[in-house]
Amino acid sequence: MEDMSTTAELDRLDAHREARIRNAASSRGPASFFWGDMVTAPGQTVTGAPGRWSPLPAGEAGVRVDATAADGIRIGGALVDGTAILHYDEADGPTVASFPDGAEGIVFSYDRSKFALQVWNPHSEWANRFAGITAYPCDDAWRIEGRIETVAPGRTVAIPHHRDPRPIDTPVTAEVVFEVDGAEYRLAATRGARPDSLLVLFADATNGVETYSAGRSLELDSAGPGRVILDFNYAALLPCSFSLAWNCPIPPVENHLPIAVRAGERNAVDAQGEPLL
Repeated sequence: MEDMSTTAELDRLDAHREARIRNAASSRGPASFFWGDMVTAPGQTVTGAPGRWSPLPAGEAGVRVDATAADGIRIGGALVDGTAILHYDEADGPTVASFPDGAEGIVFSYDRSKFALQVWNPHSEWANRFAGITAYPCDDAWRIEGRIETVAPGRTVAIPHHRDPRPIDTPVTAEVVFEVDGAEYRLAATRGARPDSLLVLFADATNGVETYSAGRSLELDSAGPGRVILDFNYAALLPCSFSLAWNCPIPPVENHLPIAVRAGERNAVDAQGEPLL
């Protein structure tokens, strides 16, 4: 375990936490995510969005909307009165639809073959209730040096999602091994958001009691060949802790720790300090 009690390290953690709260409350922050529906049939409705939405022909990335001027949809600044295309790629055309209640619609895809319309609304129930993120005080004991072990080619882990319990087999990038109080623990890691980083979705004994029930995540950077620092002070809430709209991945069974990790973020809360979810 490493000492992170210097003023610079504490300031960095404080700045990180303040940025997380600002982002959560922003128009594209997790509390503003109102809903998302796959657009798979012609003329379907999408919760929170006016108009009728349809998929584009195979090979085209985006969705089509049919609306009247009374629906108040604007794409690329132009009022839709008839048919318009909302694109997935900026190079193809406008990618944001504005709705009269202040919400916005954007196109999302996992694989560029099926497309969803996501609705973001900074005035949604969740965004209006959100007041902050509670977190444990910084604790040096939860900054732990671990090791990275390679995994067999093709190894996957079954990851369920918040609104869909059917697990998706996800490639495992590495296994992270660390010790707490002399006991060894292992976590399956997938590819992280930053270059060469690892992402760990984990559950522990605090979930549903002191922290959000579904678990948390931790992004890890290499600390040298075969080494990694697990700084649980940076453990982050899952997006689904901010809004019921999220279908975020949740920790696989292999990553359920039998110990209480009292570090990092705890809950997204309202003005009374009560968890949103």
